[in-house]
Amino acid sequence: MGLLRFGPAHGFPVHVPVHHFMIWNVLLATVPVALALVLFRRRERGSSFVWWCGFGAWVLFLPNAPYILTDVVHMVDDVQATPSRLRAYEILGVYGVFFAVGLASYVISLQLFRRFMHRVAPPSIVAPVMLTLHGLCVVAMYLGRFVRLNSWDAVLAPGAVAASVIGVPRASTVALLASMFVVVGAGAFATAVVGSKVLAEVRRLAS
Repeated sequence: MGLLRFGPAHGFPVHVPVHHFMIWNVLLATVPVALALVLFRRRERGSSFVWWCGFGAWVLFLPNAPYILTDVVHMVDDVQATPSRLRAYEILGVYGVFFAVGLASYVISLQLFRRFMHRVAPPSIVAPVMLTLHGLCVVAMYLGRFVRLNSWDAVLAPGAVAASVIGVPRASTVALLASMFVVVGAGAFATAVVGSKVLAEVRRLAS
């Protein structure tokens, strides 16, 4: 895949690696946030057919946010192919921003949904629903990275998606999914904690 490079700047060439798939993945990662802002801003659950279609689209597109983390495989390749340590730092910085966008999108989407659930559902089911949703996202990340399925395949090719899901329960796959569940969950939790502290500090300074 080709790279987009930015430069020169102030007379010095700047080589910042930005793959085309990175731009595409960032755009996909913003879809669940945009949908969440529309769907979960009400105090009550929507009852219209359009609302439920939007909710279904949100569930299907939500895994695109944490999916960005799986592009670490490309980061490793780019670092190994870099001709200098400086370029390696540039690559790590760009991917760091890339991963942060994905995690932030995932956390914001889930937080909006969690607050919505607390308004419309019994408190006892909120945690199980959130964990189940996180688990489904991890499975979708696996299907996207290793089976190369997309969110819209659930509508356009449901048979292929069903066959891939049926093939998941293997020891090696389950171990990988468990690791992804923990790593992505820990990353999302850390992002939520840091984000809440930063937001609280900004509000304190603004008050």
